[in-house]
Amino acid sequence: MTPNGQQNENSDEKKVSSLSEKGLENAARRRFARSGIAASGIIASLTSKPVLGVVCKSPSGFLSGNLSNHHKPTICKGRSPGYWKNHGWPIPNRKTVKFSSVFTVPPSSPYYTITMYNLLEEQEFDKYNLGMHLVAAYLNFKAGWSPFLTESRLQSMWTELRMNGYFTPTAGVKWNAEQVVAYIQQTFGGE
Repeated sequence: MTPNGQQNENSDEKKVSSLSEKGLENAARRRFARSGIAASGIIASLTSKPVLGVVCKSPSGFLSGNLSNHHKPTICKGRSPGYWKNHGWPIPNRKTVKFSSVFTVPPSSPYYTITMYNLLEEQEFDKYNLGMHLVAAYLNFKAGWSPFLTESRLQSMWTELRMNGYFTPTAGVKWNAEQVVAYIQQTFGGE
């Protein structure tokens, strides 16, 4: 209202605008609440990583959530392929050690001659960057940063995938190369 008792048109416009904005906000909230994202539980499943890394689990423990663990969880401090490309290694001969010196590879395979260092870059033949992630996981094990992924476990993953087209982390479960890479990535938490 103005001092002489008349209503101010700007004041009414501000009220309508404010109510309209609140209505839009509430409508957006209602749409979000009804959407599949909120209803699917994705929001509830988002968790923060421990400060020093991620919780380490064996492949079978990863599947079950390792619910029977009653002691302090083991923390993985694994590093990504990008980290290992640019930092020192826990094994000698960083630039010359071949992938085939750790993982069984037939001589006809491109994996046979490539070095681990060069495999840390994307290669056309390395579908899903499986070799790249196996190298990072191997270096993480050697550094003591991912205790569940031992050298023999990584070799088993590679051999099963190469021979069968899948890795069996536990009875009745088959992971393809993409799923193995996703699991390995879960052990990266130290960067």
